[in-house]
Amino acid sequence: MAEFLSQLTSVSSDSSDEDHDKRIRDLISYLQQPSRASELLAASGYLLDNLDPYLHTLSYLSVLILKIRSLQGGNKNRLPEQIHPGGELWRRAVRFLRSFDPFQIRYAGQEWRRLVQLVVRAAQAVSKPHMAVLVVRDAILRLDPSSEVLTSAHITFIKLTLISRSYNLAVPVLERQVYHFPTLTGQAYQKYHQPLPCGEHESSTAFITDASGFSKQLTYRDHLQFFLYGAMVYMALKRWDRALHYLSIVISCPVTNAVSKIMVEGYKKWLLVSLLRNGKLVTHPDIVSSHVIRACQSLTKPYASLADAFEKGDYRRLKAEAEVARSIWRLDNNTGLVHQVIKAFNKCMTLKLGRTFSALTMADVAQHASDLSAPLREVEPLVASLVMSGAFNAVLVQSHNHDDTMLRFSSPTRSLYAQEHYAWGRIVKEGRLLGVVAQNIYQSNHALELSNEQFLFSQKTLKWSDNSGKGNTGAPDEVADGADLEEDLMGDIH
Repeated sequence: MAEFLSQLTSVSSDSSDEDHDKRIRDLISYLQQPSRASELLAASGYLLDNLDPYLHTLSYLSVLILKIRSLQGGNKNRLPEQIHPGGELWRRAVRFLRSFDPFQIRYAGQEWRRLVQLVVRAAQAVSKPHMAVLVVRDAILRLDPSSEVLTSAHITFIKLTLISRSYNLAVPVLERQVYHFPTLTGQAYQKYHQPLPCGEHESSTAFITDASGFSKQLTYRDHLQFFLYGAMVYMALKRWDRALHYLSIVISCPVTNAVSKIMVEGYKKWLLVSLLRNGKLVTHPDIVSSHVIRACQSLTKPYASLADAFEKGDYRRLKAEAEVARSIWRLDNNTGLVHQVIKAFNKCMTLKLGRTFSALTMADVAQHASDLSAPLREVEPLVASLVMSGAFNAVLVQSHNHDDTMLRFSSPTRSLYAQEHYAWGRIVKEGRLLGVVAQNIYQSNHALELSNEQFLFSQKTLKWSDNSGKGNTGAPDEVADGADLEEDLMGDIH
């Protein structure tokens, strides 16, 4: 048994990438031998107790998957009790997904995804989806700390957070910049650069590919769903700016003719979130095609009417529009958002008062902020909460006889230091985002063979073919030929 265990622990990371890669592939070949399954299964208990999920990731995962399959029998959909939360195999699976070696696991993408799916299904089978949320999140971020490549595990995870209402747990994944699909194998740039999976990579696209097994094949619908679900998480957290950003991605996805139903649903939420975030409708992103906007507007007229009443400050009409389309909100699962829009009306009207008046009594606030003249016992707590939250610069002053309360607005101007600090924070944030965009452009150019080095290589290749069997040409002619080549290439691209 000790000799058998030494074979499974032969992989060591204290060697060169080439040697490490060879040892890993030799181990995989050893584990995949047909006669090896029965031996591993017979000694599974001993092996799982003595193998370390981090040091011996591939061996531990192989034995664990084999043990689960043996309990499933011929039915892959069967979930044995040991894999249910609290069971022995559940504890081992959770331990593994939180501690595997992110370099070794790159050679076992399908097995990694299968184990993630098993954990999710097991938690849902006992109606405890929240128990899988943190496990799946840790597994995603351990595999790819940047989380820049969208996988099917991301979509499963976001759905799980919505089902279990574990919204805060989704934020670490959603705050990453997701801007890649799994790389297609056989792309032209791979013939120039084929890094070993176990090596260090600038981007996770080098090892999360369509053939790696970490993700099922993604579709246009999957991409839209991820950002729509992400927006719903941010809406639940009332982070309207991030929700608006994610919804903008949904409605700005390129289409040819037909507009996706998910895009229409995203546009409905985008209208409501615009009111909650800014107190008015914002201009849609410039990259959204005009026919998409026209199609969405024709399918969302009740939402447009509600928004129009909100923007014009007509509370009676706002209530009427919300009431008449109540069945539509319920069918679209937007009833909660509409209720929040109605609640936000008085808040927005109160905030606007500071642009016109320097001081108001609570009676005046009730009169100007709502056409229905809400009772003072409801207005004063609302105003007090706005003042305490810092929504505007104001103070509440109570009269000597405590009969009335006065709202006094302070000067909206901020100190020079505060303005400079705010501007500095924005510059730093925008600088980081520009760095991400620049890196993404570089990778895209490399994938499309649009880098300067590849242009020069193509230029020299054409010169060599043109000059074969001929004398050397002069430098002026070479420069001219090079200029023509670059113009032709750029013309083809455009």
